[in-house]
Amino acid sequence: MTLDLSRSTPEVAKSLSCDACSEMVDAVRKLAELQASESLIEEVLIVYCKKFNLADDRICKMIIPEFKDEVLYVFDHTALSTREICGTILNNKCGTIYDPLNQQWNVTIPGGKPPIKPYQPPKVNITNRILHISDIHWDPQYTPGLQAQCDEPLCCRPPIPKGESNNSAGYWGEPLCDLPMQTLINLMEHFNDTQDQFDWIYLTGDLPPHNVWNQTQDDQIYVFNKIINLFYEYLPNKPLFFSVGNHESAPVNSFPPASITEYSMSWLYDDAAELLQKWLTTTDAINTFKRWLLINSTDPDGMLHWFIEKLLDAEKKGMKVHVLGHIPPGSDSWGQNYKKIVSRFENTIAGQFFGHYHSDTFTVLMDFETSSTPRPYSVWYDGPSVTPITNFNPGYRVYTVDGNYNESSRQVLDHDTYILNITDANLTNKPKWIHEYSAKDAYNMTNLSPDSWLSLLKEFLTNNDLFLKYYHYISKSFDMESQCSGDCQHSTICSCLSTFSNISACDAIAPNIVTQEQMMLYEAAHEDC
Repeated sequence: MTLDLSRSTPEVAKSLSCDACSEMVDAVRKLAELQASESLIEEVLIVYCKKFNLADDRICKMIIPEFKDEVLYVFDHTALSTREICGTILNNKCGTIYDPLNQQWNVTIPGGKPPIKPYQPPKVNITNRILHISDIHWDPQYTPGLQAQCDEPLCCRPPIPKGESNNSAGYWGEPLCDLPMQTLINLMEHFNDTQDQFDWIYLTGDLPPHNVWNQTQDDQIYVFNKIINLFYEYLPNKPLFFSVGNHESAPVNSFPPASITEYSMSWLYDDAAELLQKWLTTTDAINTFKRWLLINSTDPDGMLHWFIEKLLDAEKKGMKVHVLGHIPPGSDSWGQNYKKIVSRFENTIAGQFFGHYHSDTFTVLMDFETSSTPRPYSVWYDGPSVTPITNFNPGYRVYTVDGNYNESSRQVLDHDTYILNITDANLTNKPKWIHEYSAKDAYNMTNLSPDSWLSLLKEFLTNNDLFLKYYHYISKSFDMESQCSGDCQHSTICSCLSTFSNISACDAIAPNIVTQEQMMLYEAAHEDC
């Protein structure tokens, strides 16, 4: 488990060294061996939290009790050494030691891969439009007038004091704060007014705010119910498909396997199933994060096995599949197995839609095994966030996909991104959701096939104006003056082809354009959300 305060406090994970982590873990384990009381262990962890400047005194006193019980359970049930635990939490900060999240394991996929079907344009001009919303992060305590920039992980909320005129939270939101209700209501009214422009909704998680040091299960249920009921109110006739985000749980990032009944997630899954029953007949909610992977990191709860079974069934029936998730695949072993499955079922999987990073990006998946030259075989889209944190404009996406007819490919034909200029909204008090760009028009693409996206990445290397257009779209046009060249440009392009821990795919556009060290620096600047 990590004292990660999420994207709003990346300095927490950055400031914790391997030696500091080891000291903390050793102290907790020693106290547990001596059968010290949980209150004593809690006090010791609060001291360490302050000692290593992981957060200020107030937050240390709240976040340690929030995570303490799960930490003690995991430490008591893992066979890993202290250095191995810290290697997992801190990735590469502890040197090249065993990291259980990166141990090699492979899923088994029954049957062989059918012949690859090359990209084909739509047979008829029938399309569907899909509204993609992600990372709303509504903050019920957002208060206009409080400090918009502050010393806490999340501003614009009590107990943050009132701000001076040049540091006062605007009515419609701020780039270092989560979303106020009035902005969410304005967005829902906008959706209601434009609902003839989309057919159904993908909602890819993270509804609660980032005050992860002080959240209860009741808090999360309240936010979840409030937001889902807004969809019932404003878009009652639009089917909604939901995937759970890492912030839905309390504590944050906590999705223990079903076998660990002491920390059952039924409180969340049962509520979600009941609330979403209008749209879904079953709810398959399987999600796992780092501290529980310290106990078992090999396909927890059989998620990938279930995924394969569903894809085999769809393939047998000649159906196409859209994959929804919150966090895009990342860790070496799990991510490689996921990509292996997507490669096997590339004829079946027509689209992949994620969120989590709050930015507007995409990833091209490359096949290095079945062809003499690297071949792009799929694309996943990281949709823009509704919350403006950290230094983004609020946004959402509408995908145009091949429509409902016999032998439809269901593939993405184009996507349009819409944004709210948060600065203008506060200045004019007239929020306006505007069309930012169309992928095909902005990048002059004939289609959105994997080959086309790879060609675009290659063009980014030589066409600086086109690359800067993409770079500004990442933040949903929040900072139009920012520049990115050299290592920044190469790392940004490479991130569209690889996970941070494996840069080999970047050679598909230009050999050795980045080093492992450069990508690790890029990763440090793009912490989890």
